[in-house]
Amino acid sequence: MRRSLPLLLVLLSLTGCAYSIQGEPVAAPLPPLAIATPRKTAGVDPCALVTEKDLKPLGTLKFNPVPRTELANSCLYTLKEGPYVLVAVPYRSFDQSKKSQPTGSEVDTAKHATWLSCGRQDNDKTKDMVCTATIAVTREESLMVAIGMGGDATESKASKALEPLRAEALKRMPPA
Repeated sequence: MRRSLPLLLVLLSLTGCAYSIQGEPVAAPLPPLAIATPRKTAGVDPCALVTEKDLKPLGTLKFNPVPRTELANSCLYTLKEGPYVLVAVPYRSFDQSKKSQPTGSEVDTAKHATWLSCGRQDNDKTKDMVCTATIAVTREESLMVAIGMGGDATESKASKALEPLRAEALKRMPPA
């Protein structure tokens, strides 16, 4: 009996090293994402999500809203007073925006997780303050609403001007 105990301990230690886990590792589940009402994105006209009435606090339309070729499924609203608004749907996921815009922050738009990112955008003529809101409408797609303001516009001013626009655009999207 005394001999069998050390032998048993040696065997247990050797077999413990030979054990392997079967199957592929499973990715950790994604954290919950606030989406009060999932929305349809297919066939939604981005030029119908913001109206002249929505834009009135910022100014009046300089041109009719036009689709932009640089960004699929988008529409640009240019105002006589200088600001411009860009809407895109479907847009990349909330998580992709969060990764690509690390200086942004999570805010709420009608109980939908929204990634808000603001900063100065340099171009040839001006240094516009641009705020972009990526509003989760499904786990994989979002509604993007952005505003650009020239002159001495601050991040606070641009994000406050964007707030009602993003809420109205989301409201106009059909439920899934």
